[in-house]
Amino acid sequence: MAEINSLIPKELSALMAGNRIPHAVALESSDKSALSECANYLAGWAICKSSNRPCGECAACRKLKSGNHPDVYTAKPEGKKNAVKISEIRAICADSVIKPNESDCKVYIIPEADKMEAAPQNAFLKLMEEPPQPMLFILLCENTLGLLRTIRSRCSVFKLNAEGGDDEQAKALAEDIAKALCQSKEISLIYACCALDDRQTALNALGCLSELVRSATVCGITGTLSGDNPLVKELSMSVKRRGLIAMQESIAKAADYLRKNVNLSLVSSTLAINLRYNKYL
Repeated sequence: MAEINSLIPKELSALMAGNRIPHAVALESSDKSALSECANYLAGWAICKSSNRPCGECAACRKLKSGNHPDVYTAKPEGKKNAVKISEIRAICADSVIKPNESDCKVYIIPEADKMEAAPQNAFLKLMEEPPQPMLFILLCENTLGLLRTIRSRCSVFKLNAEGGDDEQAKALAEDIAKALCQSKEISLIYACCALDDRQTALNALGCLSELVRSATVCGITGTLSGDNPLVKELSMSVKRRGLIAMQESIAKAADYLRKNVNLSLVSSTLAINLRYNKYL
């Protein structure tokens, strides 16, 4: 379990330790294997009967490991886009009203959740809003900006811990944009956004930026700083709450354009304009 524990963000680990996991969690990482391992670890936490969850040794944990636990269901992506179809979501909705066989809750894991089209996401949204009984939804994403805004707003989003130059570069680019938003010079924001010169790195950077803006929004509302990044507090003090909320939408649109292969320079310059406008709402 130590290797998996190293991937799980501190915030999520703290929620697990305090038995305060929300009913919907979105895990983000470019490593699909890590996503799957962490999803199973979290599912184990939900169905394990031991005092030290997940123990990995009890009957429930053994069934989960063998893929035979009756209360844990993993959706099956299919088709050219390798995405979960609406028929699969409808099957999950139908199954959700059936009482758990062995556990206190049912667990649904949705791989490639950010690749789902709008129709299955909207169908899934209805179940997330009004689950008929205790449930844990685990959405696995390469980039949570691919989720509908209504889905994201009902999930607690966690980016898996990872090491690597690409992740560090994306984080640095996101922080440069956030720093520019805290400054008065417009040119700084333009330079920071135009540094997004690689499509995949840009997508990763937008994910990091979205997390910074989300944390700044929470900081502005609660007055408490989550994590140890002072940039979050500076951003919350530099931009009003409605501006931060609008920025999330601008970032999501930029990510959507990148996935649709819109010209990268056009996306980055438009992002700079929109973020600048959002700042003064």
